[in-house]
Amino acid sequence: MLRSSNIKSFFTLDKISGIVTWAVVASMSVFVMYSNEFSSAQIILALFLYFSYIGLWLLMVRERDFKHDLKLRMALLCILCVIVLAIYFTVPLSFNSILMGIISGALPYYMSVRRALVIGTIASFPLYFVFTYYWQNDFVFLSASLFWTFNMFAIIMVNATVNEKLAREKAEESNRQLVTTQALLREASKQSERVRIARNIHDLLGHHLTALTINLQVASIKTEGDVKQNIEQCHQLAKLLLSDVREAVSDIRDKSQVDLRAAIQTMAEQVPWLNIDLDFSDDLRIDDIGIADTLMKCIQESITNTIKHGKGENISISVSQLDEDVKLRIESEGNMPDNLVPGNGLKGMQERVALLKGKINFILQPQSLITEIFIPCRDEALS
Repeated sequence: MLRSSNIKSFFTLDKISGIVTWAVVASMSVFVMYSNEFSSAQIILALFLYFSYIGLWLLMVRERDFKHDLKLRMALLCILCVIVLAIYFTVPLSFNSILMGIISGALPYYMSVRRALVIGTIASFPLYFVFTYYWQNDFVFLSASLFWTFNMFAIIMVNATVNEKLAREKAEESNRQLVTTQALLREASKQSERVRIARNIHDLLGHHLTALTINLQVASIKTEGDVKQNIEQCHQLAKLLLSDVREAVSDIRDKSQVDLRAAIQTMAEQVPWLNIDLDFSDDLRIDDIGIADTLMKCIQESITNTIKHGKGENISISVSQLDEDVKLRIESEGNMPDNLVPGNGLKGMQERVALLKGKINFILQPQSLITEIFIPCRDEALS
């Protein structure tokens, strides 16, 4: 049973429009052939070519990558062109060149617009030659010219749509990166200010209180009577105050960890169309801003891959403390390739984790990619 995300990715608007256009062209052609008493063999051959066309076209434009993606798609493209050419020889109706226009509309997804325009132009020639010299039709040049302009229009409009989509995705990714950086900078600023205050209290106030305690202890030895008793009371109060200072410093240091959950939630708010499930263990403690930055970058890359490549709608993120390691587990749902070939994004994740002497594992499943990251903790204690 297909998941809802797969069904939605299959029945996209462009695919539906292509299927409807094909259905109209195929049904009208078969109806005309039947009405004009074409032989059963010709009609069956036409049906075979039409259904072969739509099946291979859906394979060519599918969202999920093939093993040798571009080469296979180009092979499917060539086969589709041959099928359309066979339809020209089987069905004497020039509007079947609309099927070539559907193919031309997919070209900008797989090649540059210049190459697509050249191929779209070349694909318009067979219509003229077949209907002029095989079917002996007149005024085919006009029809071929009109269908050529349609091909050019389709290629240019689809190319504009593709460029707009890429620009929007790039802008959204840049915005997520900016939000992530701002969230980490805020956490780093908070952590730095806490550490600075704690160190000042420890180094300045703690030093003076220690000196005062020692002096009061010496004074207590050198005095007698009521004065000695008062000095001993002051000595006890100074020791108590020094203990309170040390406790306050420890408390500030304990609260200086990075609030990773808040930073991730801020980033998740930038992709409201993606369902992000967050799970954090209660004992999680991250004091190192470098570890937090690496985890955030890995999460950000996984979100980008889920949206751009997997076309998924759900991603679950869990962060937990395992002995001396911080564990990050990300499960991204969507259309996964048959074989995982790490690109620049996944390689960047591996390099970031390696710099912190951590480990990263990618587990590929039919409908999801699980990323597990283990990073050793580095507790930068106050001295």
